[in-house]
Amino acid sequence: MLRYSLTIFIFYVLNINLFSQAHADCVTAMELCDKNKLSINSAGGEGANRSEADFIACFMSSENKGQAEENSTWLKFEIAESGILSFTITPHKTDDDIDFVVYRSLDGSCKNMKIVRCNAAGDPSDWASHSKCLGQTGLRSGETDSSEDAGCNDTNDNAWLAPLNVLKGEKYILLVSNVSTRGPGFDIDLGGTALLPCEKKKPVAAAKPKPATSKPTSSTSVVPSKPAPESIGGRKVEVGGEVKVKSRKIKIKLWDSQVQDGDIISVYLDDKKVIDRIYLTLKPQEFEIDLPPGKEHYLTVFADDFGKAEPNTAMVLISDGVREQTIDLVAGRRKQESVKIISE
Repeated sequence: MLRYSLTIFIFYVLNINLFSQAHADCVTAMELCDKNKLSINSAGGEGANRSEADFIACFMSSENKGQAEENSTWLKFEIAESGILSFTITPHKTDDDIDFVVYRSLDGSCKNMKIVRCNAAGDPSDWASHSKCLGQTGLRSGETDSSEDAGCNDTNDNAWLAPLNVLKGEKYILLVSNVSTRGPGFDIDLGGTALLPCEKKKPVAAAKPKPATSKPTSSTSVVPSKPAPESIGGRKVEVGGEVKVKSRKIKIKLWDSQVQDGDIISVYLDDKKVIDRIYLTLKPQEFEIDLPPGKEHYLTVFADDFGKAEPNTAMVLISDGVREQTIDLVAGRRKQESVKIISE
């Protein structure tokens, strides 16, 4: 009887451990097909590969010295329709510190990935009732930073990062780590306008025709909007998003979205270069741009030098004096991303 009970106990422990380890490596990441709420019941250990998330920049000041993987869960998904992607991670144990890293997989594998978001913010568990860096975490509208270092020491530190502007066909891999406790899991809710493969795009209602009017038309000439440039410097241009501004005099801030690794970019407004060869750092650099006549313009980031890793990923903050809007633009060897600016 004792031997039988011991056998059952060992089987139970092994079964729980295998379940918690099922998605603890990048190569065994759980594939997401839609943005429905997902519950991960248990997270324990780092899987078979314990060095796949070493020397991660935002974790370098942590006790783990750059190791982002602890009680890890890996998730992956492909973008079916371009748009904004956000998510909320809710720990099952409310005082647990949940950290995460978002990678863009350049070829769909775990070998060729670029970090686009990194959050290592946290506090001791007994501070959970008043800490901005514990509890729910993720990507949410209104945030502008792409990375949070370990701890919660700076004035603006919290558990949230800026949403991602994602393009159809891009592949992403998400590492979620419970750095507090082995065992408890989490819920994750994906949101935003981007769609995953199992989601259907909602039909757009047809615009109602405007009634005829007998009022005389204005004599003021309207400058027609130019289309987005097809290419710059021989590289295809793809529009990755749009912002609306209330002033023709705008300020833009540019910085490296993750790791300062030698990226050099130029910025084009339509087909004209307006910023020439700047070295991207983690500190935003500010420029003023006057929009020429026309309702629509296209701001494109062009890669002059890829530094240590391709592609270049730049965070672009656009301010019209009333509001600030942030978008993540990617510049590669074959294509460059552009943001459409609409003058209201």
